[in-house]
Amino acid sequence: MPDLPPPAGKFFPRNLTARADYQVRGNPSGSRPESGVDNCFPGLEFDQRNLDTAFFPGLRVDFHRSEGARVLSATAGPPSPDGLVDADVSDDLRPLYVRALCGRTTVDQTEERAVTVDCTGMDGLDVWRRVHDLLPGRIAVLVGPLPDRNYPGPPLDEVRELNDLRLGGRGYVRRGANDEVEVALLVADRARYLDDDGVIEPSAYRPGELTRSLCAPWQYDFRDCGCYYWAASKPDVTSNADGSVPEVNFLRRDRSEPPAPDKSSDIGSQRTDLELTYGDLVRDWNVLPVVLDDREQPEPAVDERAPAPRPARAGRSGEPDGMTPGQVADRLTELAGVEHALCVEYLYAHYSLNAPMRLPAGADELTRRAHAAGQEVFSVAVDEMRHLRWVNEALDMLGRRPVLDRAREIRRETVHLFGLEPLTLQRLQWFVDVEAPSQSSSADPDDPSTVDGMYVELHAALVNHADRFHDADRLAHLIKLIIDEGNDHWKRFRAVQRHLAGLTEEQFLRPLAAATTDETDLELLNRSDEDYALLMGTLRESFARRDTAGGELMRRSRLVMQNMHETNHELAARGVGPRFTLPPMLRQQPVPLAGTEAPWTDGQFVREASAAAERAREAIGVLGNRSVREMAIRHQTDTESLIALLARLDGGAPQRTASPSGLPGGGG
Repeated sequence: MPDLPPPAGKFFPRNLTARADYQVRGNPSGSRPESGVDNCFPGLEFDQRNLDTAFFPGLRVDFHRSEGARVLSATAGPPSPDGLVDADVSDDLRPLYVRALCGRTTVDQTEERAVTVDCTGMDGLDVWRRVHDLLPGRIAVLVGPLPDRNYPGPPLDEVRELNDLRLGGRGYVRRGANDEVEVALLVADRARYLDDDGVIEPSAYRPGELTRSLCAPWQYDFRDCGCYYWAASKPDVTSNADGSVPEVNFLRRDRSEPPAPDKSSDIGSQRTDLELTYGDLVRDWNVLPVVLDDREQPEPAVDERAPAPRPARAGRSGEPDGMTPGQVADRLTELAGVEHALCVEYLYAHYSLNAPMRLPAGADELTRRAHAAGQEVFSVAVDEMRHLRWVNEALDMLGRRPVLDRAREIRRETVHLFGLEPLTLQRLQWFVDVEAPSQSSSADPDDPSTVDGMYVELHAALVNHADRFHDADRLAHLIKLIIDEGNDHWKRFRAVQRHLAGLTEEQFLRPLAAATTDETDLELLNRSDEDYALLMGTLRESFARRDTAGGELMRRSRLVMQNMHETNHELAARGVGPRFTLPPMLRQQPVPLAGTEAPWTDGQFVREASAAAERAREAIGVLGNRSVREMAIRHQTDTESLIALLARLDGGAPQRTASPSGLPGGGG
């Protein structure tokens, strides 16, 4: 290449990594200076806005404010030769803000034509954008309070002449009544952030200062995370410390006692106006209390529900030193079946309630109460499916194959046989009992024959003997998640009891027939069972592949669940209960240990599912009910798309077979 002069404005590498004349292995292409992007927004390595808080030597400026860029501190260094001190800027009754600034922003500007920016009316981020554009060299900043009836702001002449004042090189502080600062002109070279090696100067910033507004740490992103957002680690609504106000906004700005009740009418901007702002969360995150048992704690507390390490005890095998990894895996295999069984029982109970899938506008009180109860039950069923996934993740870490079997019995204080039953008051009480924490029942908290007792014993084994387990911390975390979420299930079923209080079973239940001769009902039953089998098969493929499909199989399995849910609601509305016929692929011997050949890896499941989809496609055409036919067509599109994905992952196209055995519905 010819030795040409560098173009004006070209970026040159400053830090040690960027000086490499090759692509550093492991670094993204964006780390190269030629293609780099400014790391200025949450989610990246650091927040450029926090770097610019020290853009002027001796000043600290907060840009995370809606009213402007507030000056937080002023040292006795270069920017304050005329007496601006920290006490001037730390007065909350009359805070000082960046009111105007001047300096070169492009390389083709001369010193005489440097840009002056009037910051009147700008929010903090608007001011930051102008600050960020300032090039190294001499800059000038006007600092003063926001305009009010007693002070209109710095004179326009001072703003217009700011560049001349900058070139003059001398600042000043003008004070008014009570010695309060009316305006301060500060002139100095723009602060330097990097040392001679191109590394951010560690002495210029406090630990955590550059990352405090990223997604992790969580403060900045915390405000936007609702309760159904995956990254949320906070409640939206909780009760206050003494329980006198059952529902309060966790992020409320007003922290006085007693707190104002959270109102459902406060939505959108009305709600956010009552909450801590982004800047509040960056500065004052410590005002948020710890929440235990859905109640704010007045001071740090210990979660007594957490299974604490305990002395070694004999496991079910009688071994005196606790459980081995093999015994933990055996127990998890058993629990996977329990989670599957509970999920199906809860789903059937949900469909037995006389409530629509979606609550219509203008619904009567009875429908609203039944629908509210149904949503609680359905949410617990979804959690149980999530537990099934977590148990299988733990099994994978222990070297076991995926387990999707369905338990035939569930133990609490007595043996409960699996069954599909409506949500009678007696059945609801059993759900409350099976989900009750051991501390809330007469069961021994350590009794390994109870559902939560089994998880507690597993957690204790992982904590007390972590040296026996690979990834013991991660395994213990998964088990703890299930324990904590299980405690919440008990409360949800108690909420169902409150929703249905005072109602008779005839009022809130719909009769569900176990058998039918109606052709449309029979086809819906077949489609429900086919979706159930397809769901189980897809989950098994996803678990076995360890997410090598990039999460796509898990996403498609959720679509199958949604389709099955819609079909089952249609059945329930027609007075027929879903069968949840156990797929043949699960009617097999215990799952083999790691290192042996896993079933269904030769494309058999894809062929079975493809054949079932072909039968369903033929049956759709003869359905007489138009709305049912349209629903079936929608679902068929999702099914065929999933089968095509599975075929691609297996390395071939789906093949049809005349005599399927893996999916129900033969004969349509």
